[in-house]
Amino acid sequence: MNLAELLEKRDKEKEQGNWIPASGGTEVPFLTRSGRRLQYLWQPSTGKHAYYDCDNDLILTDEEAWLFMEKM
Repeated sequence: MNLAELLEKRDKEKEQGNWIPASGGTEVPFLTRSGRRLQYLWQPSTGKHAYYDCDNDLILTDEEAWLFMEKM
């Protein structure tokens, strides 16, 4: 990847904005049944919600997060 492509990628990521804790910033991490720590997040610039896997530094979709929440 050349410099121009890296800069373009960075600019696209910046356009989407930061993820913040949902519910006006009051959401806190919680433990799932499988032992993972997840936090519910919101991205104000896009209006999207997602879960943050605190242990693995990943943003998960609802479907991915439910896999961890349903495991016993």
